[in-house]
Parts: sequence; structure tokens; C-alpha cells
Amino acid sequence: MDDEPPLNPTNSLGLRLVMGVVAPATNTTVQPEMEALRPEGVINAHARIPNPDWLVATDADAASARAAMVAGLGAALDTLVPARPDHVILGVMVENFVGDGEAGAKLLADASARVGCPVTATTHAILAALAALDIRRIALLSPFMPEGERAARRFLEAAGHEVVRSHAMAIPGPAAIARVPLMRLREAVRELDCPEAEAIVQVGTNLPFAGVALEAETALGKPVIASNPATYWHALRRAGIDDRRSDAGRLFRSA
Repeated sequence: MDDEPPLNPTNSLGLRLVMGVVAPATNTTVQPEMEALRPEGVINAHARIPNPDWLVATDADAASARAAMVAGLGAALDTLVPARPDHVILGVMVENFVGDGEAGAKLLADASARVGCPVTATTHAILAALAALDIRRIALLSPFMPEGERAARRFLEAAGHEVVRSHAMAIPGPAAIARVPLMRLREAVRELDCPEAEAIVQVGTNLPFAGVALEAETALGKPVIASNPATYWHALRRAGIDDRRSDAGRLFRSA
């Protein structure tokens, strides 16, 4: 019919890119940290994975919380489809969701098929950031229980990186991760820093680390890779947007 819209109408505000961003309902950090990095002509269309804010005191509690999020991921992706995104970010650590290897790869493939466009995941973005900065030996910061930290370590080590020091903060609940005081994060960076570490890497997308990372890069004179900026950087580059910026850390400035 003549009055039907075209299949791929140009988005008046997202002339360059419509970026879908999916994060858990308890995550209040992904959205502001990624909005702060949005170039002109790019819009972020956000979707939420329903998940309860359970008390997490053990690895078993963390597994239950992850299962609830995995169950809601498909529905969250479905809410993005009418927005016709060009690219979608999963603002979660896939390996902490379902495991690494084939399970993580299948989740990403299923997500891409469901939403109809390429999908970028946080841990793969961190690997791309480390490659772009030619980093091999790292110190690792995570907000997770020990098993979540081990999942991150396994993924990084399987990719050829040496984790010389790590710290699992064991934050007791999904929403509580966003409430970690910035001073505690600064202290964690100081404890992790050592001559052997070429960079400090943070995982856990609800941890409010982007600003701390910028401060720490200046203070330490080495890369400090925050998960949300790294993920947004990788998604932009995969989508063909290579804008550099001087106010967002070494990664956005040089790669």
C-alpha cells in the first residue's frame, strides 16, 4: 500500500547509526556511561532485561540471578526490533551469563539472529581493546563472586593474556554493584596496579568505573580499560564509525 513506511526509513536523529543497547533492569550504569560517548548522528535505543534484585552471597545465588536474566534476554531483544537498530550491544558479560566457549558463542549468534543485525558483547570488546593497545599482561577487577571472576579470567587467559593480579569484589546483589563508592574503586585500582601489569581491565557493566578509569590512566600512565567504554568503542568501530575523541581515554583517542 502507498501509505506503508519503507522497510528501512532513515532515522532523523540517528542519521549515522541506531545503536541498540540491552542491559539488565538492575543496571543503572550502562546507559549513562554509553550515552556520554555517543557521537553526533548516533542514537542509543535502550532495552531492559527483567531481573530481580536478589541478595547474592554465594556463587549459587549468582547463578540463580544469571538464570533469571538469561530467561529475559530474548524478550528484551524483541523490544528493540521495531526500532530497526543497525547494531546491538549486549551490556552484560556473556561468559558470566552462560559460560564461555560454545555456550557464549551460541548466545551471541542467537541474539544476532533474533534482532537481525550484528551484536557486540562486552568481553569480546575488551579483547579487541587489548589487541588495539598491544596489551598482554593485565590486572583484573570485577564486582562478581569468585566464580564470575574466574569466568572472566578464563576467557582472557584463553585468548592469550596473562592475568598477573586480580580482585573479585563479591558485591552482594545486581543493583548493589552500581552503588559501590567511587573511592572504593580508586582503592581497588591502587591495590591492583603493579609493574608487571601493562594495563588494568575492569569487567562487570554495572560497576560505575568509566570516570575512575580516566583518572587512573592519567595517574598511572598506563591503559585502564573500563568495560562500558570499551564495549561502546568496539561496537562503533564494527559499525564503521571511527570518530576519535580526546576526552574518553587512550582507547578512543588512539584506536
